[in-house]
Amino acid sequence: MSGAKARRTWSFPINSRGYEPIGGTDGGGASARSVAALTENPGCVRRRVIDAARVKAFDLAATLGHPVTRGQSPFAISSGNEFERRLKAGSGYALLVQALAPFVELPAAPCIADFGKAKGVPLGDAALRARAKATEEALAAIVRADTDAPHIVDHPVLIFDIAGAPVFLEPDALAFRVGTKLELVEIKSYPIIDEQADSAKLAATSGQAAVYLLALRDTLGRLDLDPDILSPSFILVAPRNFGRTPTAHRIPLKKKMAALERVIRAIPSTDALLDDLNLPRDLTFDVDPKAADAHATLEGAVRCLPMLYVPGCISACDMARYCRNQAIADDDPSRLGRVARDSLAGVPKLRDALRLATEGLRPGEEHLQDIAETLQAARGALDRARVQVPTVAALAPKATVKKRKGAP
Repeated sequence: MSGAKARRTWSFPINSRGYEPIGGTDGGGASARSVAALTENPGCVRRRVIDAARVKAFDLAATLGHPVTRGQSPFAISSGNEFERRLKAGSGYALLVQALAPFVELPAAPCIADFGKAKGVPLGDAALRARAKATEEALAAIVRADTDAPHIVDHPVLIFDIAGAPVFLEPDALAFRVGTKLELVEIKSYPIIDEQADSAKLAATSGQAAVYLLALRDTLGRLDLDPDILSPSFILVAPRNFGRTPTAHRIPLKKKMAALERVIRAIPSTDALLDDLNLPRDLTFDVDPKAADAHATLEGAVRCLPMLYVPGCISACDMARYCRNQAIADDDPSRLGRVARDSLAGVPKLRDALRLATEGLRPGEEHLQDIAETLQAARGALDRARVQVPTVAALAPKATVKKRKGAP
């Protein structure tokens, strides 16, 4: 990847040494989950560069000794895969058509375009680009209302530009032409009980679907097709109550899409970001995981990238546990949360904040005057409050001793 200023060549992973580097050969880097997380922590340089390098943060964190458990048991994953299989190939898509009937009128035997496998194309970017091209052709046929256009596009691939870096998105979503609208469908295995889904899971699904919708709008624009044909919502298909019977609900996403789009437009380009970092010329993630120095080499590369950790990252980023461990070891104020990080901006360590509160400024720290005054005022208020609090001894009930009969 080259920068706009110095036109440097960055040594990002390419499988050229006869082994599979961190990230593998089937595409890595940003996903709908990580792009949606931009709204939570848009300024994290470390995650931006890892995604731009097409590195799988999940694998990288595991190699560095901080594996991620995403909260689903093998049974839940297997159950989810089986639920989707039943809706699609297991029933010839009949169950999916039936579930969508309240929102989408489809023929009983719909025409399917399945791009799950790109035959004759090697794994990696080549396969993803081939599937993306096939997806674009299918979408164009759908929008034009061609007679042979598919009713359902399964396993599509979308290319979405994030600050100058292409991101391959592989939704399990399906696109439909319904009258004058193109619909997006997302299949999930968590249940909808009494018309209500788990709020955290639904929020995560909505964030990912918003990314897919933005990518679809971008794709339609590049194809000179009207992006407004796309509905600003998605249809969630999930099991009803505790059974396996599918049910569908429309989830509006207009506000979430607008918020995500504002964040994406505001982030600096990847090339400019890399140039401003002044990274070492030999920086690479193209490391053999089996090599004796793999851990040290990868950790050195990651530590070159500034992080912006807050506890909320745990729910959104696969690198969060590694960054949390670093924040604790470095005594970084961000370990206490977003408010502490922002309030103590410019204070490198928590022990420095304590020193500012108790001892004041040192020479060369004049730029921290306002923070020092705030910390000292807070410390004074805390000391005054402590004076007003009764001691434990004062609060303890006085013991009474009964005299024995006949005692002096």
